[in-house]
Amino acid sequence: MPALDKAIHQFGLGWMARPATPASITLTVLACLALVAGIALADYLTGYEIRLALLYLVPITIATWRVGRAAGILVAVTASASWLVTFESLHPYEHPFYFYWEGVIIAATFVIMAILLSSLRAALARSDRRFVTVLEGLDAAVYVEDAGGQLLYANRRFRDAYGERRPPPAADAAEVHDPATRRWFLAQRRPLHWIDGRDVTLHVLSDITDAKRVRELMMRHRDALHRSSRLIALGEFASAVAHELSQPLAAIATYNNAALLLVETATPRGAELREAMEKCRGQARRAGAIIQRLKELLRHPTPALTEHDLNEIAASARELAESEAPEARVPLELALHPAPLPVGADRVLLQQVVINLVRNAIDACREVEPRRRRVSISTARGADGAALLRVADLGGGVIPELEPRLFQPFVSAKPGGLGLGLAICRSVVEAHGGSIGYRASPAGGSVFEFTLPPRHA
Repeated sequence: MPALDKAIHQFGLGWMARPATPASITLTVLACLALVAGIALADYLTGYEIRLALLYLVPITIATWRVGRAAGILVAVTASASWLVTFESLHPYEHPFYFYWEGVIIAATFVIMAILLSSLRAALARSDRRFVTVLEGLDAAVYVEDAGGQLLYANRRFRDAYGERRPPPAADAAEVHDPATRRWFLAQRRPLHWIDGRDVTLHVLSDITDAKRVRELMMRHRDALHRSSRLIALGEFASAVAHELSQPLAAIATYNNAALLLVETATPRGAELREAMEKCRGQARRAGAIIQRLKELLRHPTPALTEHDLNEIAASARELAESEAPEARVPLELALHPAPLPVGADRVLLQQVVINLVRNAIDACREVEPRRRRVSISTARGADGAALLRVADLGGGVIPELEPRLFQPFVSAKPGGLGLGLAICRSVVEAHGGSIGYRASPAGGSVFEFTLPPRHA
């Protein structure tokens, strides 16, 4: 039996399947003809006073429904002939035309009934076949079981995955792992009434293995971005600390040298004091060397640059940052240059730059009216073939006093902000041989953009 017919029978739609063997077809037709003969005999014996001819519709219906249109028409013609042969002998008409006219009407009625029934049966069969075909074609595994756990229906996907086995139990809308297939499924279920009136449960198992792997890859990617961001921030912090401490340490060494000169000429115990101050100078130099070494260790190494399309980096960064936009009700717009923009880049670091700029733009839009909450990411071809990426918003903008120092460490317009985000962006872009800048938008808000040299410049 074909797979679809098997599924139809399994689903409880066996009414639409024809008898399986020629013998059963013959038996059905003979039984219907015998029933026609019995009705004709009963009609004859009662003198046609009860009008039992309507009962001919019973064998016509059975033959049509169980065997097909040809069998139904055969039984209809036989029933009409039986009526013509037996009825005329007991009910003579004034004119033969009336008798034959009534016979034609009865025969036509019976044949039309057979045709209508066969058409209805075919329409129902096509409808149910469409329904089962859809279930059989689903990528999700679908099955139905009753309260006792008996399997009433299983589609192709379920049969291929499990055969006679049962999937692992799971709560509704839960992710479940099947050790046998090594796949992850989202299990969903709902109660329904079966065709025989029983309360059953419909189960749908959607394969989410690939989606789960993508989520895990994205999570690992985000973790890598966060780690890179922390390392760069730590490097910026170390650089700032080294810069701030190097001056006082140098001043200590200078004052120490001056004191040594004074001690040699003004103090009787100058030798001892000189020794102590030389030790002090040595410790100051040692501290300076330690800080410088710390700065070198924590500074992010020169990134390994490989060819990437800036359009693709912008699109992927937007996708990673998009999870934060709905909460702030800020739509992210993306306008990419129609042609590829090849640049030499460390993909992870450059993505982090774009994400930092987008996050700043989203934060800037939180306090403005809803119609101005919009952030756009665009790419373009700049001068000398350079690749340009621009992040613009319609937020509150940057305080003019901060603009000259905007990309310096520990300078922030955000309350409680650390002030390292834009400094990190500047360091990364400059490490790629590019430049980053800010300008106020004429329509209000901010525009941050950076340019990178082309890959084959």
